[in-house]
Amino acid sequence: MTANFLLDRFVRKGLTLMKKVQHDRDKSNSIPIEIYKNRCLGYIERVNELKHCNQDDIKYAKKRLFNVYFYLQSISGPERQNPSNNEIPIEIMQVALDQAVTDVYRRSGGLGYSVVRGLTLCEKKGEPINHYFRKVKKSPVISRINRHIEEDKIMIKQIMQEWRDDMAKQKKEVLDENKLSRLRQQKGNPVKSLSSV
Repeated sequence: MTANFLLDRFVRKGLTLMKKVQHDRDKSNSIPIEIYKNRCLGYIERVNELKHCNQDDIKYAKKRLFNVYFYLQSISGPERQNPSNNEIPIEIMQVALDQAVTDVYRRSGGLGYSVVRGLTLCEKKGEPINHYFRKVKKSPVISRINRHIEEDKIMIKQIMQEWRDDMAKQKKEVLDENKLSRLRQQKGNPVKSLSSV
């Protein structure tokens, strides 16, 4: 076997064609040999399209696939030709399949909620969104010493603010008491006339 996964895959598919021919011969005593030959030629074409692989590996894979093709040509026996059961190449149906997939993707929804997707240019850009999971925001790293200092500052600020509020309240009470005492004194001691002096 070669070192490339795609080449190995095509070679394995070609070798399984030989097993399928044996199975068809045993089971139904007839073989759709033209379909198998066309599949093998399709595998050879796909191997030829691979450009990034090592040329020695490509030659080895093509040699194996041609051996399978020659084996398929040498098979004798009744050939099954079923016009209603002809295999349609995927290349012919590819455009129709792509169109069907995009139509299904664009229109979705049910129960009165219809959605049309794929009409904006910015769709599929950026990080995909998972609506069922939200990332937890990382809290900043604070060492124990900094934490104690910050807690002390918070306590000092709270105490200082409470002290200020308390002082303002006391000041207001003292001033109010002074005003009241002056008013009482003025009401209790009427101003003496000048004649009595």
